[in-house]
Amino acid sequence: MWPLYAAGFTTAFGAHGIAANLGGFSDDAVTSLLVLGGLLALYDGAEVVLKPVFGTLADRIGAKPVLIGGLVAFAAASALYAIADSPGWLWAARLGQGAAASAFSPSASALVARLNPAAKRGRAFGSYGFYKSIGYTLGPLLGGLLVWAGGLRLLFVVLAVLGAAVAVWAALAVPSVPPLPKQRQTVLDLARRLTDPVFLGPTAALAAATAALSVG
Repeated sequence: MWPLYAAGFTTAFGAHGIAANLGGFSDDAVTSLLVLGGLLALYDGAEVVLKPVFGTLADRIGAKPVLIGGLVAFAAASALYAIADSPGWLWAARLGQGAAASAFSPSASALVARLNPAAKRGRAFGSYGFYKSIGYTLGPLLGGLLVWAGGLRLLFVVLAVLGAAVAVWAALAVPSVPPLPKQRQTVLDLARRLTDPVFLGPTAALAAATAALSVG
């Protein structure tokens, strides 16, 4: 389980460690608030678009290959900016990191579920979320320290090493789990689930609470 926890930490640390430092330590790349917003949205935007794609791929070939491939791609995208160190490559690196995270993040979650019996999944997912939260917390703190010491390139170097190390660890320690046979759903099935009152009630409550919090 530890490599899976490390994968959760990696995606959280990578997202927040860079995001917290873009505004103050990348004057050559961030020329306006609009550009800053674009760089911040690029990582999560790639995840939103590609997570379903890589989730489907993991269902077909197994979660472990997608997990390792995503971590290797994350390391490569991080190394890209560490080597190039130019504003244009910062956009490419952030997009690559987000795309890679959309591969290994859901795969790690799937393996957490597959490698634990039903009675222990709550504890396992709690631990996974705990280490991911550590990444969210240490991202701005440790990331800021690294950028202060060696600039944005040093942070990308650390992320490249972290991604590669977790990939090797996962390859050695995480067992291969065959994909489960699943019944594919049609668009009509999806429409029925989205209009089910069991789904609409909690979702509407969550949306209203989030809207109230945003207004506050």
